[in-house]
Parts: sequence; structure tokens; C-alpha cells
Amino acid sequence: MKDIINQWNHAALKYMEDQECSEYAQGNKKVVKTRFEHLNGEKLLDLGCGYGYYTNYFRSIGAEAIGIDGSEKMIEIARKRYPLTEFSVVDITMPFPFGDNQFDLVFSNQVLMDVENIDFVFSECKRVLKTGGIFYYSIVHPAFYDCHWLKDTNGYRYAKVIEKYIKPYQFSNQFWGETEHFHRSLSYYLNLAAQNGLVLQHTAEPVSYDGKNKNSDLPLFFFAEYRKA
Repeated sequence: MKDIINQWNHAALKYMEDQECSEYAQGNKKVVKTRFEHLNGEKLLDLGCGYGYYTNYFRSIGAEAIGIDGSEKMIEIARKRYPLTEFSVVDITMPFPFGDNQFDLVFSNQVLMDVENIDFVFSECKRVLKTGGIFYYSIVHPAFYDCHWLKDTNGYRYAKVIEKYIKPYQFSNQFWGETEHFHRSLSYYLNLAAQNGLVLQHTAEPVSYDGKNKNSDLPLFFFAEYRKA
């Protein structure tokens, strides 16, 4: 995990700058803000908080929020941008530095697909969540992410070609510098949650594309909400 954390240290600034102007990131923010409009003192853990946008958002709507991330550079940026919000450097592939049954909500935005040992991460999320607590995450959609667009004669991207899906595999992204990505099928995520006593409440595959340049009926992201039984 150390090498992956170092990758994100190098990518942190470019990632933050990209996310602040990305139409896809804006779409994700809309989904999250629609789901969580007001909170009332709930204890919230932002797992893999990056540069801290969502941690600060949750604090602003009433949560007792803390953001954790393995990247020291990400946390440095987060603390500068949001000095009123609490952040800590934590390698989320190691035991979380929190007691059992401590949080009402664990939130994770676009993180789990870039973490190797998510089996352990899910078990730690279960441990720190209170009974009845919410685990809410978003990931890039594994059925449509590592694909190639097909174009018609006008350049309209109308379909995606997928060459492999069921078996897990690893590759590197180059969006903000090299960062590792771990492909897993949706059933992997859903079954892992079930094995940890997390009961599915809702999923979403929001519209990501404009329908003018790219087919809007193909999703880019997947959202899931669970409750701890």
C-alpha cells in the first residue's frame, strides 16, 4: 500500500485541480447532496477523504465529521482548504484508529476501486459502524469503466466495448500521474458487503454523459447505500 500512497502523494494537487472543474465530479456531488441534505450531529467518517471536499460538506450540514486518507499530501491540502474540519493521515488498509460501534455513517467517494485489500476495509467499516449505521460509497462503474467507446460517422460515442469483466485484475490510470486501479465485478462488492452484515438499501447509476457527444444511457459511476444489521 505504501507505493500506492506515494502515487497519490504525487497526484494530489493535480487531482484536486481536476476534481474542482470536472463535470463528472459535479454530477457526483449532486447525487450525494441530494441524498444528504441535513444531518444532526451524527458521527461521520469520510474514508479516503482526498482533499477534503466531502468531509467539509458533511460538517457544514451538521455532522461531526472526520476525514482520513493515507496520502499526507492530500491531508495537507485538505487542512489548508478547510481549516475548521478535522482530518487525519490514516492508511485505510490497516486497522482504523477508532473504537467499535463509533460512527453513524461511513462515507467513501471514489476510493474503493483504488484500494487493493477491500475485504479488510469492509470488515473495518462494519466494526466502526454502530448497529443501524449507514455505509455509503461510490465507485467507477466496473461494467463500463475499463472500456473503449465506439463512434459513429459523426463522432458520436454510442456504445462501449468491454473485453473482460468477471475476474479481478489490476492496471494503472494516468489521469493525474500514475495511480493503481483494481477492477472487481459488482457482485464482488455486493457479496462482500453481505458477508459483513451490511444490508443493501439503495443503489444508483446516475446519468454521467450529455447524450450529445456520448450515449447518456451508459453509466460511469455506481453508488450503494447499506445499513449495518
